Amino acid sequence: MVGLGWWVINYGDRRVVGHNGSILGFASNIIRFIDDKITVILFCNLDQVARPDAIAKEIAGYYCPALAKQVLQPPLATD
Repeated sequence: MVGLGWWVINYGDRRVVGHNGSILGFASNIIRFIDDKITVILFCNLDQVARPDAIAKEIAGYYCPALAKQVLQPPLATD
């Protein structure tokens, strides 16, 4: 589901909004774990990062171990 350019998804019972983007040589992701009050912004100097949202989820998992146990959702669309 998309709301004003943000992908609105759930990780289990947790609400998540995010957006991926990439251009030649760069990839980015912002993901907000609403219920856990965690936001991760990821900038990569590579355009071959297949799942920047997976990296962001792993980072969030360090701060909220329950997130680390959640199954990775299907990939967010990229620009």
